[in-house]
Amino acid sequence: MTEKLSNTTLSNFIVEMLSKHGIYNVCICPGSRNTPLNLAFLNHKEFKSTSHIDERGAGFFSLGIAKASLNPAVILTTSGTAVANLLPSIIEADLSLTPLIIITADRPKSLLYTGENQTIKQDTIFKDFVRERLHIDSADNKPIEKIYENLDNMIKKSMGSIGGNPPGPIHLNISFDEPLVDENHAYDIEYKKEERNKSSYEHFLFPKFEYPAIVCGQLNTSKHNDLILELSEKLKCPIFADPLSQLRYDKKHPNIFCFYDYYIDKLIIKPDYIIRFGKKPVSKKLTSLVKSFGNHNMIQFSDYEQYNEDVYSITIKDIEHIENTNMLKNDFFNSINRLENKVENILSEYFNNTHFFEGNILLHCLNHFKHNDNLFIGNSLAVRNLEKFCPNIDKKISVYSNRGASGIDGLIATALGTSYHNKLERNILILGDISFFHDINSLLIANHYTINMTIIVINNYGGQIFNTLPYKQKLDEKYNKFWTTPLNIKIKESCTLYKLDYDVISSIDDIKKLDKILDKKGVNIVEIKTDFNTTKEIEKTINQRFQ
Repeated sequence: MTEKLSNTTLSNFIVEMLSKHGIYNVCICPGSRNTPLNLAFLNHKEFKSTSHIDERGAGFFSLGIAKASLNPAVILTTSGTAVANLLPSIIEADLSLTPLIIITADRPKSLLYTGENQTIKQDTIFKDFVRERLHIDSADNKPIEKIYENLDNMIKKSMGSIGGNPPGPIHLNISFDEPLVDENHAYDIEYKKEERNKSSYEHFLFPKFEYPAIVCGQLNTSKHNDLILELSEKLKCPIFADPLSQLRYDKKHPNIFCFYDYYIDKLIIKPDYIIRFGKKPVSKKLTSLVKSFGNHNMIQFSDYEQYNEDVYSITIKDIEHIENTNMLKNDFFNSINRLENKVENILSEYFNNTHFFEGNILLHCLNHFKHNDNLFIGNSLAVRNLEKFCPNIDKKISVYSNRGASGIDGLIATALGTSYHNKLERNILILGDISFFHDINSLLIANHYTINMTIIVINNYGGQIFNTLPYKQKLDEKYNKFWTTPLNIKIKESCTLYKLDYDVISSIDDIKKLDKILDKKGVNIVEIKTDFNTTKEIEKTINQRFQ
């Protein structure tokens, strides 16, 4: 009969196994049931452990570390509702293809449905959003070799494989019986040497077309930038580069176009073939064009097999070897170039020190960023204004976001996680006031760890994105608060509570303050108060002039 594994032995084995896979960040939440695992992580010299009072924030913080490192981070909780609080960050990890390892401590399965305190059915709680899950009960006499095999495969699934399944979250649920802290027993198992998956290659020949276009949505890495540019040069085609593509803010190139939202639905000459990289773009108009192609005359190039997409995907190693036998025309590219220049000329009249609106504010903030800065951009209006107003620049800026599920929850925590990993660089988070207050409790993390980040809050007094939607005119004004949810809380007072430096910017000229603020250590808050109606009127005028 196989000897029962002690809690301590099992915990030490799991932690050692994660270490062998090159995983070294763990976010630990308070609790009793997870004590054996807590001790195993804390006593292991390879792991960087952070302590978190709030499981929801901890989940997003670990997500941020994983987004920045492109390596799985571990989140560890006790049993019960602590587990449920991880769901938002797990959904984001799933849809943004971010590797994440969730370990939840549980009570013995014999206590389920007996009225025992803090005991819920939690082993399948994330079943729709994880790549794989594994439940281990300390009461079972499962051989350690079998646990090794199952867990080894799960960790590999979280990391993803080039040409195979994409990275994402996995869930390990462990039932610990009492006494929680017990004796450690020796075990004998040979760990396999882990190597990162190497790229695969598929030969691809383009079908017939005359007017190709490349659409780059959100990408988690800039490693393919040069190859995408080379492909566009070969095909003599435009690249519609989303602000999250890692391509728009890297190097200046004549084939990169950014103001497509103003003209993509008005094209006389339309593309007859679309080559996609990354997720669907932020722009609704560009996404509408992409969706109109369906699987007809469109392909997506990806490191991984198709996931959460409705377009034919192909995994490639190097687009240099893609063959093209088409006779291409310049009409489409030239027409796009003329339209882009026209929009840029119109916008340039509003990009000066007199127009204090959100698009101009974002552009001027971007001008004060340096090469190799990291930008985390919030959802709702923040990312849309970045997309509509900020052009291709010759400055390398890594752009992070939570656009997997596009929620406003956990933005501060996720940005803190990316900043925690990017310790040697400048880190900036730009988000709206509602997003700021929604995750304000995550500012507690900044008081405990060395994190350098400037948070720029665009305060337009509520969720103003709802005022841009078509149905807004049909709503009675008295119901407005149920959509915009304005808050009567002063950001400056919040900074006092969390012991953070505060500054305010009141004009475009004032943005030059960022030169000093961005170099400051610690977490600093900058509030920029705006009038959404001004932004709305300027956008309306720009669109009318472009007709």
